Amino acid sequence: MRDARNLYPQLCVLLIVWLWSSCGFSQTTLVSVESVKKANSTLVIANNRSRIPLTLSLNLVRSSNIASSASWPIVRYIAPGQTLELVEISAFNKQQRYEFFYKFNYVIGSPVAQHDPTAKYRLPFISEQPVFVSQAPDGPIFSHNAVSNKNAIDLVMPISTPIVAARSGYVIENVNQFADNGLAKPEFVDKANFVRVLHDDGTWAEYIHLKQYSSHVSPGQRIEAGMVIGLSGNSGFSTEPHLHFHLQKNANGIIVSLPIEFWHSIKGKITPRYHTWLVPEKNTSTTTIPTKKLKECVRKDSIIDDTVLKCMKQT
Repeated sequence: MRDARNLYPQLCVLLIVWLWSSCGFSQTTLVSVESVKKANSTLVIANNRSRIPLTLSLNLVRSSNIASSASWPIVRYIAPGQTLELVEISAFNKQQRYEFFYKFNYVIGSPVAQHDPTAKYRLPFISEQPVFVSQAPDGPIFSHNAVSNKNAIDLVMPISTPIVAARSGYVIENVNQFADNGLAKPEFVDKANFVRVLHDDGTWAEYIHLKQYSSHVSPGQRIEAGMVIGLSGNSGFSTEPHLHFHLQKNANGIIVSLPIEFWHSIKGKITPRYHTWLVPEKNTSTTTIPTKKLKECVRKDSIIDDTVLKCMKQT
């Protein structure tokens, strides 16, 4: 169970022509970088199309006979919705052709964002039954090995369990096209459906491994805590149907994960622990916590489905 998606650098190759170069439109979900031809030069322009600020780095891979308006690498902070001219390139020797090749990558979020210590997070699911915590920072780590996800939790649940926003915010991204055929194989790392929600303090939450096409929220949409944002699934790098949930922020240019605490109206703060159960509030007084261990109910080649969960609840 892992969220190993990365913001891979985007490579933009400019065509070699006489006295100028141009590049096709290159984009990711959040930011686009475009080269625009002028009479005797080329402008490289970035457009942050999201509600979250980001820091973009433009790196020169290879060049010939260029004059540049800025020193490379070029690093720029781009505000939400901002279009920014990064650099202008022209021929150093006006009688010869020029070419340049670049790549870019970016880090989302404000590098000075601070988590609001008074923020409250509700359980990110709706369920009639307790939900099993199969991976948490206090237990053995299978896939949460990076600073960006070391505080993440995995919640085992049947496919199509309603997933709700744990905290209010704005939708940054909604990726929902991948099938629910997840496997713990490298080729599935970047094939997880997810929704990313930006909170008012500059932190954000990610809800990962959602069911294909189950999420209908849109980037830029304001959502409130408790609003359904999709259904749980088994997309991407996954060993069984579950929800991967984590909180993140940009800490001086590095994406880090934040400790997770949920709020219960009676119990107060609840810290999810490895191999424990999260009990929905309305079921607190009537639901029996499962007593059988996972290994007693799951076959060697089985996923954790409804049958396994029912077995674990038997006393």
